[in-house]
Amino acid sequence: MILMYHHVAPLEAVPGDAAPIDGWSLRFSPKEFEEQLCQFIERGFKFIPLPDLVKEIKRSGREPARLAAITFDDGWTDNFTYAFPALQRLGLPATFFVTSEHIREGVEDPKRMSVVQLRKSIQNGMTIGGHSRTHPNLALLPTREAESEIVGCKQDLETALNTPIRIFAYPFGAHDSTTMKLVQTAGYIAACSAWGGAMNSSRVLYELYRDSFSQGINTPADRRALNPFFRRVTAFKREGRSKFVRIVRPVFKRSR
Repeated sequence: MILMYHHVAPLEAVPGDAAPIDGWSLRFSPKEFEEQLCQFIERGFKFIPLPDLVKEIKRSGREPARLAAITFDDGWTDNFTYAFPALQRLGLPATFFVTSEHIREGVEDPKRMSVVQLRKSIQNGMTIGGHSRTHPNLALLPTREAESEIVGCKQDLETALNTPIRIFAYPFGAHDSTTMKLVQTAGYIAACSAWGGAMNSSRVLYELYRDSFSQGINTPADRRALNPFFRRVTAFKREGRSKFVRIVRPVFKRSR
């Protein structure tokens, strides 16, 4: 299972001028975040780095039961300020999917983690992944522009951090057959979507499912997402639907 988070911050840290696209509606307080991770541990889950989970999926064909990885999207500064210390207290690894435009331009963005913060994260057992340069909907871009976003992000981060960037997350979770192929060609070993509630397998390495849970992990949707049978059935349905979308969407793009 792959958990997906965006913001971890106290309410008073939410900017007054925050735009909806910044995803503050997905915020956990530091206390809520730490308590949720503790709940997963109490339920028997073991957290490992996402690259290690990908290796396990490749090896066994599907994600092992009770093995999980933690991910964050967008590279927000609060991930380093609030989530990173909580992860260190619990001794847990996580992957931060970050955009790279401000890194490429060498201009500090107070909203997003700096190179210094990203390096410190890596030094303390965290993984950095690609999330494009500017966070566009890659599935709606011309192929050359999408390639620049995907490949350029990898190059920017590897140059700045001096470490391989091996996993990608699609902005907004949006992807099609073209973007999946571009990600694979760029040298990423896997990519994450924003869909959840389904079991990952070696067949979906470039559109891995990720789950977001309520703080108490106690809603009907939470219980379905934790049920192995439901996850397998949902994965079967999703794979069929995904194949159809990957075929139809490129045709639609060419006709525009």
